[in-house]
Formats: sequence, C-alpha cells, structure tokens
Amino acid sequence: MKLSQETVNRIRESARIVDVVGDFLPLRKTSVRYTTLCPFHEDRHDGNFVVYPAGNCYKCFACGAKGGPIDFLMNYLHMSYPDALVWLGNRYGIITDTNNKMHYTPVTPPTTPPLPMLILPWTMVEARSDTSNDTLCNWLRSVPWDKTQQSRVENTLAEYHVGHSHFGHTIFWEIDAQQQIRTGKMMKYKPDGHRDREAQYNFDQIHSTLFRDSRFPDYSDDKQEVKHCLFGLHLLNKYPSAIVCIVESEKTAVFMAICYGNDDKHVWMATGGEGNLSREKVLPIIEKERRINIFPDRDALDSWNRRKLQIGYDRMRVQTAAVVDWWKPEDGEKADIADVMLRMIREHSKPPKVTVADLERQNPNIKELVKRLDLIEL
Repeated sequence: MKLSQETVNRIRESARIVDVVGDFLPLRKTSVRYTTLCPFHEDRHDGNFVVYPAGNCYKCFACGAKGGPIDFLMNYLHMSYPDALVWLGNRYGIITDTNNKMHYTPVTPPTTPPLPMLILPWTMVEARSDTSNDTLCNWLRSVPWDKTQQSRVENTLAEYHVGHSHFGHTIFWEIDAQQQIRTGKMMKYKPDGHRDREAQYNFDQIHSTLFRDSRFPDYSDDKQEVKHCLFGLHLLNKYPSAIVCIVESEKTAVFMAICYGNDDKHVWMATGGEGNLSREKVLPIIEKERRINIFPDRDALDSWNRRKLQIGYDRMRVQTAAVVDWWKPEDGEKADIADVMLRMIREHSKPPKVTVADLERQNPNIKELVKRLDLIEL
C-alpha cells in the first residue's frame, strides 16, 4: 500500500540524522557537530565524515558521500526509498501500512583495523637541530629586521624546531598538540630565500625516506600510518588564548612569527600546501573552540574561501588585507603575506632619497655649487 503524502511528510519531519547514523555508527561530538569513520569507503581518519544536526545531514569530505536520514539508509543498508520510509516510521512510532514489508539485506561495512599512527623519536629532531649552515635559516637571519624582530629569530627557529639535513635540506617537523612527531618535510632553498626547485632531490619527507630505507625495517607503510598535522600545532597549548593564524607554507609561518611574534594574542601555523586546509587538519583547534584566522596566498583566495565554508566553523575568518589591500605588482601574483611584509620591511629599511632641494634647505650654497661644477641632480 502506498504511503499517504501526509505520512511521508511526518516521517521526513521526524527523522533526525544524529539518531539514524547513531543507530549504526559510534558518533563523537565535536562542538555542535558529530564525527565518525565514513562507512562508504575504507576510512581511517575520524573527522572526514561529519554529521550536522542543524542541517539534518551528513557529509564525507574524503569520498564526497552526503545526504539526509533517508539517503543514509538507502546507501548504508541498500534500502529502497519506500523501505527507508517504513524503517523511519517504525523508528519514530509513526503508523505505516503493516503489510508493507521491507526487502533489503543489511550490509556490514568493511572493518579494516586502523594502523597505528607513525610517531618518530625526538632524537631525530635533536640530531638535526644545528642550523648554522642552513641556507633558509641564514637568509632569515639576514633580513633587515628591526631590533625587536632580530631578537626573535633564533628563538623562533628553536620554537618550531626547524632543522637541517646532511643533504642541505631545511626540515620542518610536524609536531602535534601532544608533542608527538608525525613526520618532517624537507626542502631546499636558495640564498635569496626562495625554493630551489631545480636542485636534485629538492623535496622529500622524513617518513618517505624511512619507508624506502631497508636499514629501518620497523618503519614501513604497512606497519604505520602517516597522519599529517598542521606545522606549528605543538604550540597550541603553549598559547592557550591566542588566535590561531594559519598560512600555507611553513616558511611563511616562521617568517610571520619572527615578524609579529608568537604570544598570547597570535600564534602562527601552516598547512603545508593550498589543498591541505581541511576540517581534519584544524579539528584539534575546533575542539578547543579557539578562534582561527586564515591567510590565503593571493592566487588561493577563492580556494580558501570555499574550504572555509566546507569546514563550517563559525569562529574561522579569512584575512585578505595583506594580499589585496597592501599588495603591489612587484610582490607577484602568487604572493603570500610574508612576501608583502618582506617588501614593506625592505622599503622601511632603505635610507630616504636626498635631493638637492633637501640639501639646499640645510645649506643655501649647495645650489650654487651644483651650478658651478655642472653636476646633475639625481
């Protein structure tokens, strides 16, 4: 027997996504939302699959699955639309046709046990902490900072545990809020502070080198799973009231921490790439209900605005003044906040241009001297 439209409407209005998903999957509350492992793909990252009570819907940011209570039943239990309505009617005590039997076979999702997270020893960081010969660190030391900024350089490099590899890479360690070392990114730089993309082996990651090296049999991708985190996340608890400022590159986070400092007002972190801004990455910050300011590169304004909406966190703001209002063409179309600030620092450090008129105001005889010696005013 076909359900009346009135009954269908009552069922749709009564069904709650948290109830329905919670009947089958363990939900973890994060602020005003819930998360769990996605049942529609082999998910190992709690945080990809988000349940929104306010919108009465779910979405997986990894595989793209989304919908409401009826969609979840149809996809998870392979129900037809009528069967899903009958199931929900029974769930919420709404009388439907008792002869309308449901014909479906419950499907148990794959239960592949998650691999343990890769955690590297602190001895790796300590063994690579000497940056006296590191190209990028020496460039940072050479920037024409003011006295306060210059005094921050060494402390900032130490605070982020910036390292140096035997092959000339700068190492940016990914350390989480529990002070666990997830991995490290290794990149080569030129003396002017730019990436040396033409150098051989200009980029690598610590975990990749371990997985490839037969001398370390305990480290392999079938024994541990690499779970990336924000660069600088280990500072989250050190500055418990600071607004978390997120940029794209690790170099920019270090630069801005030297420029403005990490303190009770602001702390700087990095995603490590334009596409790495995700809910999973910022979840440790969201769970603490901290304010977040994100600073997109000039060529990623639209991308990070979209990602901000996808993350759906009310206390996240997009800051664009540096790469829009303060930007100049010489900064480049791909400039980030550090590029703009570096140009402003250099402009401020240049001695002012002195003209003949300036000198004449100090000594009226200057103009006559210029005339007699046939000098050209510059």
